[in-house]
Amino acid sequence: MPHPTRPPVTQRVRASRDRARPGRHSGSRRIRNAQRRPLTHGPRDSALDVVRRWLTTPHDFDWIFVHHSTRSIHGIIRLVFAGAVLLNATVSMLMLASPNGPSGTPAIVYVFLVLALQIAAMIWVLTGPTPDTKAQFLGFLIFGDVGIASVILLDTPTSALIGTFLFAINGALCTFFLSPRVLLAHLAFTNAVIVLIGTLAYVQNLWGPWDAIAAVLVASGASSGVPVFASIAWSLVSTDAKASDLDSLTGVRNRRGLQNSVEDLWETALATTSPVVVVMIDIDRFKSVNDRFGHDQGDTVIVLVATRLAELFDGHGVLARTGGEEFVAVLTDVDGDVESVVARVTETVHDRQDTIPVTASVGVAVLTPDSSLWSSGPGAIDRATRGADSMMYRAKAAGGHRLLSTFL
Repeated sequence: MPHPTRPPVTQRVRASRDRARPGRHSGSRRIRNAQRRPLTHGPRDSALDVVRRWLTTPHDFDWIFVHHSTRSIHGIIRLVFAGAVLLNATVSMLMLASPNGPSGTPAIVYVFLVLALQIAAMIWVLTGPTPDTKAQFLGFLIFGDVGIASVILLDTPTSALIGTFLFAINGALCTFFLSPRVLLAHLAFTNAVIVLIGTLAYVQNLWGPWDAIAAVLVASGASSGVPVFASIAWSLVSTDAKASDLDSLTGVRNRRGLQNSVEDLWETALATTSPVVVVMIDIDRFKSVNDRFGHDQGDTVIVLVATRLAELFDGHGVLARTGGEEFVAVLTDVDGDVESVVARVTETVHDRQDTIPVTASVGVAVLTPDSSLWSSGPGAIDRATRGADSMMYRAKAAGGHRLLSTFL
């Protein structure tokens, strides 16, 4: 009898299935088994705490760039890069035409050289692959900062100060895609150039001391204030967004995080023509663990199992906790060793020396490139998930502590 059709793994409602399973705890019991959170968030962080967290939280460029909500702007990023280079090149050309621009053959030749590099960079950005690594973004920042500073310093100080507003473009780049420390390094360089220009204007009697100070403060505030504030706000928002993909108890992905990872896994499988393996893991008789030892000990067991599974599957795909004691792993067999990894799931979960030894029922579905489902796109993973779920049910019905698999 075919397994009934269910919604995708990322959308299934598990309450009805829990009621249908004998020996499983009810929906209300499941709610009590979840990590208990206070109804209030507690005292708010002070401004100092926010800044400290902004500076110390590790920056995850890869997560920000490949996050499902930013993928649609990758084309826009290319245009922003090209537009920034075009603006800098335009300023270089205008400086060459200006009577206040660089004088002397070496200075003019240097500006022409920078202009040629800017044009080449713009062509590369428009025709080459979209910049998608931290090193490329950092290289663009250094190229922009050094190019802007070296060119505007050849102009008169009064005109050069106007050119410092170009640094704000690079500041925006740091705000959204590079770490706060890189942003601070950029701002330190920017403000050093601004102070130098103000000093030159004063020394050359173009401004009085108060005029020079005022000009430096305005340029510094315009170049630094908005990027810092925007970076702090963006850091807080992205940290919360990243946390929303993770299970609060175990730290592995939750159902939403699994959904956001499936597309990348499918693209990897297509690019390497590697099988996709879906593994469903359900801790056996977990209700009795909660009843006998309490929910806190039950949570400890879940965390231990999640930690072991995460170590087992590390580098092969993603692991998610999709229910009280249920986990789903979606793996790509790029290196050809996933079969041996999956075979160790049951022994990874069970350790007789644990304070509370547990076993697991495991269902596996393998989706190969020659499968008729391969042309279905990422939706084929949902079909594989249902197949793995069916195998897991059979393993549990056979007494648990075993692995059953199927090929699709």
